[in-house]
Amino acid sequence: MSFERAALALLLGLVFGSFVTALVHRVPRGMALLGDRSRCPACGHVLGWRDLVPLLSWLTSRGRCRHCGQTISFRYPMIEIASALLVLLVAARQAEPLAAALLALMAVLLLAIALIDLEKRIIPNRLLLALLPIGLAYRLTVDADPLDMLGGLALALALGLGLAFGYAKLRGRPGLGMGDVKFLALAGLVLGFSGFPVFLLLAGLLGVVTGLGWRLAGRGSRFPFGPALAATLLIVLLFPSLSRL
Repeated sequence: MSFERAALALLLGLVFGSFVTALVHRVPRGMALLGDRSRCPACGHVLGWRDLVPLLSWLTSRGRCRHCGQTISFRYPMIEIASALLVLLVAARQAEPLAAALLALMAVLLLAIALIDLEKRIIPNRLLLALLPIGLAYRLTVDADPLDMLGGLALALALGLGLAFGYAKLRGRPGLGMGDVKFLALAGLVLGFSGFPVFLLLAGLLGVVTGLGWRLAGRGSRFPFGPALAATLLIVLLFPSLSRL
């Protein structure tokens, strides 16, 4: 990968990361994504362009609001850096420009889904609906196989609904949320019948690790499955050879 391509990927990733922070704050609260300017969460002051430059604004203000002096959470620059690294990884793995652009958009939306589920225990329909056309466009760009895609959707729905209702009937409480089931359906459609089984296996393994870490941290037995699903979907998309294992 050339230096210019890497630099562009990092720059776009930082910009996308700023959008991810807005998604994480606004989507769970039902706020509009467009038309409402960003404000300081402490004093409510409308933020100017100097306050919204990804990463640099936080560094130059030393992590404080320029208007009220309130500390700005460290998570904002961390999300922007994470987004930049994800887009850089996409640029390194996918050489075709259109496919790389679509996969980069998927990566940042998956990051937003993981963070929202981690914080609010929900996978928003708005983000799943945004992912759907992008995921379909990506799959049709790299490997158009409608029958495989429909087979993956059918398999994902059967397993997802079976696990959700089966666990609830056996244990008397939900074990898999409908947001997770919808995500599985999306993954099945994008990955297809050939790629979904590996995705399901890796997501299950990552979910077990996440659950153990959640318990060891003293946060109870129920944990958000969305981060494991989002991470696994991105891994399988970035490394399609895994589907042939």
